[in-house]
Amino acid sequence: MSKELSLSQSAQYVGPYRLEKTLGKGQTGLVKLGVHCITGQKVAIKIVNREKLSESVLMKVEREIAILKLIEHPHVLKLHDVYENNKYLYLVLEHVSGGELFDYLVKKGRLTPKEARKFFRQIISALDFCHSHSICHRDLKPENLLLDEKNNIRIADFGMASLQVGDSLLETSCGSPHYACPEVIRGEKYDGRRADVWSCGVILFALLVGALPFDHDNLRQLLEKVKSGVFHMPHFIPPDCQSLLKGMIEVNPEKRLTLEVIQKHAWYLGGRNEPCPEQPPPRRVCVRRILSLTELDPDVLDSMHSLGCFRDRVKLTRDLQCEEENQEKMIYYLLLDRKERYPSYEDEDLPPRNDVDPPRKRVDSPMLTRHGRCRPERKSLEVLSVTEQGSPTPPRRALDTAYASSDHIQETFYPNSAHSVPQVTPQGSPLPTPLGTPVHHPHHPSSTPPSSSSSSSSSRAEGGGGVGSLSLTPPSSPGGGSGMAASSSAHWRTRLNSFKNNLLGSPRFHRRKLQVPTSEDMSSLTPENYC
Repeated sequence: MSKELSLSQSAQYVGPYRLEKTLGKGQTGLVKLGVHCITGQKVAIKIVNREKLSESVLMKVEREIAILKLIEHPHVLKLHDVYENNKYLYLVLEHVSGGELFDYLVKKGRLTPKEARKFFRQIISALDFCHSHSICHRDLKPENLLLDEKNNIRIADFGMASLQVGDSLLETSCGSPHYACPEVIRGEKYDGRRADVWSCGVILFALLVGALPFDHDNLRQLLEKVKSGVFHMPHFIPPDCQSLLKGMIEVNPEKRLTLEVIQKHAWYLGGRNEPCPEQPPPRRVCVRRILSLTELDPDVLDSMHSLGCFRDRVKLTRDLQCEEENQEKMIYYLLLDRKERYPSYEDEDLPPRNDVDPPRKRVDSPMLTRHGRCRPERKSLEVLSVTEQGSPTPPRRALDTAYASSDHIQETFYPNSAHSVPQVTPQGSPLPTPLGTPVHHPHHPSSTPPSSSSSSSSSRAEGGGGVGSLSLTPPSSPGGGSGMAASSSAHWRTRLNSFKNNLLGSPRFHRRKLQVPTSEDMSSLTPENYC
């Protein structure tokens, strides 16, 4: 910890941002508050220590950066810029002041159906957008859902997210035991979109009840509960919402509700004068055939390579040059469109500093647009402006975007809605399971075998990871946690290794625990005092 403190003392600035208090500790490093030295704008700066993390973890950080560039939605945490030096990587993220939905739930207790529906709609809207861009989050839980000053949701922490291309399946078992679906727990190949739906069902249950559908102090027993899909359904949950929960927390992924069906459900659409989730503006992306390798943007290719499923650069360039439309070309042009709208320039007029190895901003390479033109060299500008995403940059130069060949360009409208198709952290949520309530028994499928998708397509979909390999991460939420002694941490790491190999036998990770409601408390809960 002393080394981390020395970091904040020796590196007071990251670009134009002055480092201030620590907001929390994530799974890959510290999260600090940054304040812009000119505008006063606040950001959250995630500091990743390259020297302490393995190459595979650093690749996941790069994948998270590429995914955040691909996703722009009002209810998804925004990435502004990336800085780096020899030792650290700095992700400049949107700062939201409301904290975690988890803390909000711990403080307030179970929510009314109206408030729960507001949060749920925003989560589903953002997740629908992610899935429409072939992104699966895979670690949805209240700890990774942040609130802004107006109490609106921001989905955060895409460290375990993966690109799922086409009908391919994912293999890496990841997420948190309380929120992971049965097929992930069993180590089977799975559809990441359907896995996200299960997690959303568990979150909705927690919002309405103030407790989790599956919980146990013994991890083995917890996993057995999740695989069985049997949970208590409190009588005070509205009947139409009960049917929604049963459809989302469904053991058989083929019978589990899709996001399309969820958004048409009576309870989702219910409520008078309730605001709808904010939607992103429609994006029109020009998709054209790339005739030469010299037209390819190196920054975009690097981002696609970081996504994990486009590791074969030869195949990627071949797919980008083919005449037919494909997902590779759509993702390429979405990333290129993002780069053109939010170009990254060198910082100017920075405060004086004495750092030996100051953080340097990742800036765009000379190639600028899809037209194969190079950016003219910029001269020094005195005035800083703030882009729509809050990144301080000099005013943009006018870009020559004229390209006179309608045969080569096709304008494609990229919708906000998702396609109809849609690593386990030891940190369990402390929300207790309600007692003395009816039990929901799911209809179990007759030993449904895992899908027979080829392992090569699964590996391509998420960039590697063997069947049943469990990625376990420490608590990732800012401001979270009841610190543990060094001895107990070492003991826990030993138990994690055992759990990683066997998926069994490790005690759950305690963080903060809500009081378990008594039978008397549960019997006093009626629809009248719940509305």
